[in-house]
Amino acid sequence: MPQLSDAKNSTAPPITQVDLGTANSLRWTEKVAYGLGDTASNFYWKFFEYFLLYFYTDVFGISSRAAGNMLLITKIWDAINDPVFGYLADRTKSSWGRFRPYIFWGSVPLAITAMCTFFVPDLSLSGKLVYAYITYTLVMMAYTAVNIPYGALMGVITPNSLERTSVSTYRFVLAFTGGILIQTLTLPLVRWFGYTGMVNATGEPIVNQAAGFFWTMAVFAIASVALFLITFATCRERVQPIAQSPTSFREDFRFLITSIKLHQIALLGVLFLIALSTGFSPRVWPWLLLTYGLLSALSFLIAFINGSRAQPQDDLASTLELDFNDLSRNVPWLVLFGFGLFQLMAAFVRGGALLYYFTYYIGDKSYVSLFLVTGSVAAISGMMLTRPLTNWLGKKHLMIFMNVITAVCTALFFFVSPQQIYLLFVLQALGSFCSGPSPVLLWAMYADVADYSEWRFKRRATGLIFSAATFSQKFGVALGAAFAGWALDWIGYQPPVDGVEMAQSDFTLIGLNVLISLVPAGLMLAAAATLLAYPINQTLLQEIATDLHQRNSAEENRLTS
Repeated sequence: MPQLSDAKNSTAPPITQVDLGTANSLRWTEKVAYGLGDTASNFYWKFFEYFLLYFYTDVFGISSRAAGNMLLITKIWDAINDPVFGYLADRTKSSWGRFRPYIFWGSVPLAITAMCTFFVPDLSLSGKLVYAYITYTLVMMAYTAVNIPYGALMGVITPNSLERTSVSTYRFVLAFTGGILIQTLTLPLVRWFGYTGMVNATGEPIVNQAAGFFWTMAVFAIASVALFLITFATCRERVQPIAQSPTSFREDFRFLITSIKLHQIALLGVLFLIALSTGFSPRVWPWLLLTYGLLSALSFLIAFINGSRAQPQDDLASTLELDFNDLSRNVPWLVLFGFGLFQLMAAFVRGGALLYYFTYYIGDKSYVSLFLVTGSVAAISGMMLTRPLTNWLGKKHLMIFMNVITAVCTALFFFVSPQQIYLLFVLQALGSFCSGPSPVLLWAMYADVADYSEWRFKRRATGLIFSAATFSQKFGVALGAAFAGWALDWIGYQPPVDGVEMAQSDFTLIGLNVLISLVPAGLMLAAAATLLAYPINQTLLQEIATDLHQRNSAEENRLTS
């Protein structure tokens, strides 16, 4: 098991030592192995994106509003859970490195909790809701424990920015391959595992969807464990932080309980989630304001009693307070936080509504798998052009341009009639092709931001940066999925009764069309707009790489002289 460094029993970690030949030209096998980790992650992520809301409303048996509230409220724990794992990963010491141990030890718990999430217990409606809260919280916690170190691993697998883009391309080609497998196999496997051996009056097979979804998830979960182990066994961590003074958990804990700034961010975030889950009902505002006032007063009292904290004088000190302050001042990271939030909101609003859209608006859900696969294949094609397009336009401008084009293609869905199936597929292919480079560039940009943080603040907190990035995306997922659930309630969606699909009103059908077109298109445009403030360009990246190399060499010479 990995050990966490502590001021009392550890020495400073080694300075950066990079084999430049290896770091600048990674073997393709290592790039593939790294990408297989995201194939495994997408077995969960895409399953949740396309089928979780449908499972909760039409199989598990809770209302769309209750499902939406649950998906959002559970993010309160993620606000704590995600930074914790980033903090722990940054301070982990083991012969396997800082991040790889979490991939090894976390893959099995993730598989088990995912299977529990898609199990339908024989409980009352309230009992099912409690079970859903518990299992979804646990699976997202396990996902965090694996995926934050996995994402951070790309920041230390090589110091070369362009090579990271190459690694990121492999990663997302294989991630989309995992998505294609989910899109292609999920519904057929659900029918196969859930087949009861009986047919209805029209001769169609009767499917137990509860059993079908559980065993389908079990197949993907077991496969994910094998893929994560390949990533663990093949990849290496080559970039280490500059020698830093070891952290003190006592100082870090004191910061957590006395930081007014941290308390205000957490308190306002939690109250916003509660207000959002109640639809900003005027009845809850007095209670929210009272709660805010009381907890803020308590925060100020605790800070006053403990007195001011002495700031470390050592430039190389590594404490949670310094990491938090660095992150809050890191403009590129703040920009990417907003981008990821809007982009994932768009994906999960659209993904959550897609199965309902084809079932009721188009009138034939048999198109769903082919429609999703068309998008994934087109996105992979777009990904293959990421590196030459990046060399031409740069990461920032390419991201903005591609997101605007994708938003236009998505908005055009609103004007397509249910009979124009071919046009739906054309728009899906074009929009997905243009969006292909986006995830590749985003995670390569997060790795650049980790370098920027070390260059600007003389401390490296790769795990914390990637954990905060993951939280922004999970928060976007929660808002998108919750909004889709609430919207189904607002537009009057009627779930099946005893397995029989109900006729939907014209208002509901129009609402489903809006949910897969205009709403996600608006969110994509908002994501593109946030990138206008992103300050890192290729010239600055070159300066950062040069300065960090010189700084590390000087530190190595100082320690060896």
